[in-house]
Amino acid sequence: MPLGTIALLWAASFSLGALPLTGWAVRVFTRRDLRALGTGNVGVSAAFIHGGKLAGIAAVLAEIARGILPVLAGRFCFPDAPAIALALLIPLVAGRYAIARGGGVTNAVWGFLVFSPPVAVSSGIWGLLVWGLAQRWWGKGDRARLFASRCGCLCTPIWVWVWRQSMPEFLAAAGLALLLAAINFSQGDDMALSKSDQLFSLDDSLDAAICGDKAAKLSQLKRAGFNVPAGWILSQEAGIGHRASGIGHRGNSDELSIPNAFIQNLKSKIQNRIIVRSSAAGEDGDTSSAAGQYQTIGPVFTEAELLDGINRCRQSYWTSEAVAYRRQRQLPDTQMAVLIQPYIDSEFAGVMFSRNPLDGGSQVIIEALPGGAESVVGGQVTPLHLEIDFSKPELLEKKLTELKSNSIIAESILAELVKQAQAIEAFFHGIPQDIEWSWDGEKVWILQSRPITNLQPFWTRTIAAEVIPGAIRPLTWSINRPLTCGVWGEIFKVVLGDRAIGLNFNETATLLGSHAYFNATLLGEIFRMMGLPEQGLEFLLRGQKMGKPPLGKILPSLPGLWRLVQRERALNAEFKGDRTSIFLPALQSLEKSVVSWQLAVDSRQLTVDSSNNAQGPMPKAQCPMPDYQYLTELLERAEQIQEWLKPITYYNILGPIGLAIRKAIFRVNDDWLANDSAPEIASVRALQQLAHKLRQAAVSQPDETVSVADIAQTFAETPALQADFEKWLDIYGYLSEVGTDIAVPTWREQPEIYQKLLINMAQKAETNLAEKREIKLSFSQKWRLEKCQERALVKNEISEIYARLLAHLRWTFLEIEACGLAMQVFQESGDIFYLEFGEIQQWIRSGASVSFQDTIRERRDRLVADRDRPIPPVVYGNLLPNSQTRAIDSATSETNIIQGIPASIGRVEGFVKICRTASTDLGENAIAVVPYTDAGWAPLLLGATAIIAEVGGQLSHGAIIAREYKIPAVMNIAEATTRLRDGQKVRVDGYLGTVELLE
Repeated sequence: MPLGTIALLWAASFSLGALPLTGWAVRVFTRRDLRALGTGNVGVSAAFIHGGKLAGIAAVLAEIARGILPVLAGRFCFPDAPAIALALLIPLVAGRYAIARGGGVTNAVWGFLVFSPPVAVSSGIWGLLVWGLAQRWWGKGDRARLFASRCGCLCTPIWVWVWRQSMPEFLAAAGLALLLAAINFSQGDDMALSKSDQLFSLDDSLDAAICGDKAAKLSQLKRAGFNVPAGWILSQEAGIGHRASGIGHRGNSDELSIPNAFIQNLKSKIQNRIIVRSSAAGEDGDTSSAAGQYQTIGPVFTEAELLDGINRCRQSYWTSEAVAYRRQRQLPDTQMAVLIQPYIDSEFAGVMFSRNPLDGGSQVIIEALPGGAESVVGGQVTPLHLEIDFSKPELLEKKLTELKSNSIIAESILAELVKQAQAIEAFFHGIPQDIEWSWDGEKVWILQSRPITNLQPFWTRTIAAEVIPGAIRPLTWSINRPLTCGVWGEIFKVVLGDRAIGLNFNETATLLGSHAYFNATLLGEIFRMMGLPEQGLEFLLRGQKMGKPPLGKILPSLPGLWRLVQRERALNAEFKGDRTSIFLPALQSLEKSVVSWQLAVDSRQLTVDSSNNAQGPMPKAQCPMPDYQYLTELLERAEQIQEWLKPITYYNILGPIGLAIRKAIFRVNDDWLANDSAPEIASVRALQQLAHKLRQAAVSQPDETVSVADIAQTFAETPALQADFEKWLDIYGYLSEVGTDIAVPTWREQPEIYQKLLINMAQKAETNLAEKREIKLSFSQKWRLEKCQERALVKNEISEIYARLLAHLRWTFLEIEACGLAMQVFQESGDIFYLEFGEIQQWIRSGASVSFQDTIRERRDRLVADRDRPIPPVVYGNLLPNSQTRAIDSATSETNIIQGIPASIGRVEGFVKICRTASTDLGENAIAVVPYTDAGWAPLLLGATAIIAEVGGQLSHGAIIAREYKIPAVMNIAEATTRLRDGQKVRVDGYLGTVELLE
């Protein structure tokens, strides 16, 4: 085979591909340069979109000819080697992409058609089938189209093998397919870009990046069956190509030149009055509301007014206040989409929160006024304010009846509003919603829905309640949190790669009301990055099952998931290596270091933490050298144990995850696995065997009845049994009721409890655990079990080492506490667990005489109170809902407390500054007292330490701004600008909604 001819043909194919034929065709018909239009691709679709039909047809013909020529040349020169003809398409496509800036798909399709019609037709049919399936999965859109085209390319080699049965041809087709797919992934999509100039409907599935968050959310609600008025969206880029003088960048106020036909089309869709609303990127988003920043124009009657309204709405994107808001919230400048809807004639309208915006409590907050909802959010009139508690559904109807007498809204409408608020929150996966609504005399219309931005992040007890249950002391949390967050952060970084940059994994968990919570907002964001389904957030917030992950969304995470799989597969070998080199030597050294402490435990006097029954008896460990040199040695030991805990925590998290995945993949039932080596099972089984020996020693007949006292006497008189019990304690004494909580006593510290358990077990006639039932498995089942059994055994070893290290850490802290008791730093056993580890480090390293009594007493009292209070499964924001009522009486001369509407939590004392206009010089650290608040007051309000407003409610712009910036605020303080005076000292409580006069 002449290599020179092949090389010449490859060079010619590359040169042919490099010719800008499509670019020339568009220049001839339109005098436009495709490289400067759209995505910059010089392809057939770009020719049709930017050059028109004639240019597009010319481009298609040119590319068809270009795709056919190399294949015909290869067949002519090498009739006995058809693979060469197919391979010549590779340099052709490479030349098109590298120099001519095209994709090469048209060339490849027609080249394959000439090479082998069956292959080309089969690939085309396959691509259409995939497109249909993708549309059922994702809905109609660009994602389905692109996925189908990529699958069509990648599956072509399979059809080459099916029809041709030639390995050289298969390899040539595979090389071409991979090249086409890589180009497809790297190039922009002119067809998707062209849709930005379309007029979208709320009946469509909308992209928030094109149509804005407001329109996208309303579209979701409308398509889900909620009462949302019809609407059409002028996308963010629409009209840019028709700009008269370049509007769309800051500082330019010229109007868009939108074609008359476009305006006429819009007006024809809405016969009566129209409202023009903003729908910008970041407006009504998950972390920013942009409340009142952009303009709404309505009612609009004529086509001229509609055009003017669209321009005014878009221009409001570039006002100084809106630009400053985006800078403050770190939102990028893009463009404004415009939502056009029918104007609703409201009898009354308003806004409602699906949860209490102050603390996420179980109250639907409704504010309403006659007329449109803009009067409520405008903040210049105090609306009707209702709080409807839905925590007890059986009392909801009674509550609505009570509110009816004080409301302009009928009970049936109130019930409908509560129902809608809860349904919309559920629709958005449990995220609390701020909803604008209207009642036209017949039905409730939903005009807007956005997340309550200040109720973030969301914290969930799902998983956390199992990992570390109950109320947690500060020392336990100060050690567990960095370990847990660090390991989860490492795992997520493996999967996400560079996408993990910017995520703060230290915020994975927190303590609220002395109970552990996981950050559902952060985990939800990670789930979305990994391509997991939207139900992932519902799993975290409500414990619901997660759905099947969409294949298209999970594809970008496949490399990261593969890296995690590789780590999981290597876990057994890595753990065995670390077990030998790190963990066993560590445990041996720790056993030696605590021999003296264990001897002290054996002869200890038990004490009880009187304020904390769950703590249990604590030993008075001996402190041979109550000085700072010995304390420093103990501190270094505690720090070293925590270093050893880092790798074992990694194994302790990844091991169970890997076992669960393996069990799911290989469909292995739990009862197939041999778990006799699990510490919690092995310990009880050994204790029952000891109980059986004790019973045999106490009775002469197996079925003989014997009293507990007789069993106890037998145990006390039998040194061998006592020695066996001590041996059992030596082996399993590291275990505790809560293995992850070092504040909980270990079994070794409270032998009398387990001695009593042993005696009670021996008193019963049947004390042995039943032998594990032999399960007959098929060959296939045995093979599947083998894939999981070794991991189960390793998981048990990991659990044992993890628990032993935590026990030694606890015993080390008990030694430190014993020294602290001798030095009168502590007053009673258990005090040390109310300190954080950093506080212990500072105390020992400073060598100073300290007293923690006030701190310990305060934290102990708080823990006791938190044990008794209801702990919600989900917390919205960083504050537990107040279990007590917030209502207090109006101000009296005796109390000097003025009652208003709570708007933003926080408690501040300071001095009043009366601000009758937004241009008032507020000064520093002043409490702003204003007549009302709207979007224009934002620059002034941001400089205040607290806000007092004469009118307005929780949903006014001022209240929303205050919550976003965490400024305490109280609304509806009548005549505040005249009743209060400059310089007067007051206390503002934004949670209770009170202003207390301090002078």
